[in-house]
Amino acid sequence: MKRAFALALAAASIGLVAACDKPAPYATVASGGDSAGGEATAWCFENGTFNGSTPGDDCKAGPSNAGRIDVRPGATVQVDVPPTVGEDGWTAALASSDGNLAPVSFVRKGTSWIRFTVPTDASGGSTYVLELLALHPGENAEKARGLWRFVLDVD
Repeated sequence: MKRAFALALAAASIGLVAACDKPAPYATVASGGDSAGGEATAWCFENGTFNGSTPGDDCKAGPSNAGRIDVRPGATVQVDVPPTVGEDGWTAALASSDGNLAPVSFVRKGTSWIRFTVPTDASGGSTYVLELLALHPGENAEKARGLWRFVLDVD
């Protein structure tokens, strides 16, 4: 009787674990000894896609941003995404808090990291938003699979 109860409890536990949502992949941003990493803001596990930051039915919504770090003007920033994202292709774009695109935009395939320099004309108190888009294999940014959004505070 105890053995049957223990087996039933174990089976129920396995079922609960299997029913949990899969975690979305993490990306990391680092500069000057400060780093932040976080789960994707939106992630589609199979063939799903999303428009903007609105995930479809087969996608998972995550936090509004993946992290926040302090950066200095002219500092180097390193961005790391999971190797599978690097293989499939991804883009990175940096926008200032006023919505203007900063002179940093990349499209990558075959590598899971990039480095760029914070604009030297950035002043203290400025904020940049770094957006990373993970692509489906062989697709362009219109068929995004995942999104990370990092906030870079210039000090």
